[in-house]
Amino acid sequence: MHRQIKKKRSTLQDAHVFQVQGSYSFGSPSDYVSDEERRAELSRVHDELITLLKKQFPRTSNLEYAILKSHLIIEYLLTEYIRFHASVFVEKEQIRFSFSQKLEVACLMGFGAGDPSLIPTIHLLNKVRNQVAHTFAVDRKLVDEMVRLHSEDYKDFKMANDRERISGLRQVCAFICGMTIGFMQGSFVAAGKTA
Repeated sequence: MHRQIKKKRSTLQDAHVFQVQGSYSFGSPSDYVSDEERRAELSRVHDELITLLKKQFPRTSNLEYAILKSHLIIEYLLTEYIRFHASVFVEKEQIRFSFSQKLEVACLMGFGAGDPSLIPTIHLLNKVRNQVAHTFAVDRKLVDEMVRLHSEDYKDFKMANDRERISGLRQVCAFICGMTIGFMQGSFVAAGKTA
């Protein structure tokens, strides 16, 4: 795993100072995120995901609301994945991409590379979220397909009602979050660190 740079982005003033002085300080330990800081960041993300899944995923019978909340949780996850794997340390607020752009950037960083269902599931979630947000309707067949991709009973999969869809959506959301944080922790450990 690479060392993450935390030195602030250069400004026009930095460029002028460099031209006048002929040097630019870079490479000291304070210019990088330490292993302890990365470990703490992983722990924070893990704890926040657990809290989000428990407190923010609604106890509701409204499928549209559950879809919107699921989308927000997965967007948070994508943002944290990008932050963790980026070469430069950035605050959450500095990542100002759309959901689709975050997914594309995360994929470039390896997100979903080992799971053939992950990216299609998130694309379906984004599609149904956009339906809810822009048309006040949702194609329940798309929700069923999304949940089916992660069902233990793929061949004989059936959804009877929205309550089952919401439960399935909750499980899919928790699975994606758990798998992703596990991948992030595993990549940290694989680099010779301890999570």
